[in-house]
Amino acid sequence: MVRPLEQAVATIVCTFREYAGRCGDKHKLCQAELKELLQTELPNWTPTEFRDCDYNKLMSALDTNKDCEVDFVEYMRSLACLCVCCHDHFKDCPPEPPCSQ
Repeated sequence: MVRPLEQAVATIVCTFREYAGRCGDKHKLCQAELKELLQTELPNWTPTEFRDCDYNKLMSALDTNKDCEVDFVEYMRSLACLCVCCHDHFKDCPPEPPCSQ
């Protein structure tokens, strides 16, 4: 039986691999791939009013080695920050609602 955290890790890795390499390096996300990943996989968390300049800023923030792509480590840092923000938001709530949604 697969535990939820095991499934979450597999999903994180598989999602990155699904989008990476469509435009080039199969181990990195270009800005178009990152944008598609965010819009498709996090539609409720990606503002619909995001403009290309907003994606440029996000890409610049995530691309710490400045190679104009987001590698898996940079992707994981962004997900870790997202998890910390969610944890902070829900830390005073009962554990059931955030985990069941």
